[in-house]
Amino acid sequence: RGMVLLQEAAARYAPVSSLCANFVQQLAVPLLDQERTARGRLCTARPNLFAMRFTDPAGDVVLVDGESFWYYLPSSDPGQAFRAPVEQGAGQDFHREFLENPESKYTVTEEGAASMAGANTHRLRLVPRARASYRAAILWLEQGTSLLRQFRLEQENGTRRTVTLSGIEFDVAPPSGWFVFTLPPGVLEFSR
Repeated sequence: RGMVLLQEAAARYAPVSSLCANFVQQLAVPLLDQERTARGRLCTARPNLFAMRFTDPAGDVVLVDGESFWYYLPSSDPGQAFRAPVEQGAGQDFHREFLENPESKYTVTEEGAASMAGANTHRLRLVPRARASYRAAILWLEQGTSLLRQFRLEQENGTRRTVTLSGIEFDVAPPSGWFVFTLPPGVLEFSR
């Protein structure tokens, strides 16, 4: 049944050319005994554009411009930005990652129903069939609409990144330049 629910969500998102939503990200790093909460807005557009622009901490950016994956966090490392080929940024565009051809990429287990922010959801655990940058992903899909309301990535080292979405808008034009990263003056670029 878990795969059926995931396929229903994939069908719901298949015709969507762009999406924007507000997000709250909670990052738990047990090895460092740290937990952080961040907020902002994200947008994704076909075929391969994605950007999370943070308002708290202001200025942080995770972005895929179609060719490169950019990671710039001035809140913790103001002097450098990291750039990698798009394939190394896999897992960032979560709609593509989780909802395109899920049956070929994941073993899916339904973990039951959960209520969050006034919505009833199905909780699904996805375990990648091939090597990935995470051990498992947990998705919360809204019952009846198949909207992706929340997801969590669990890494091998115990780090957990949970992203909760609200104000989800389909087929909207992101602000001009949303998917463009310009290296700020004095910031060093490190390529992988």
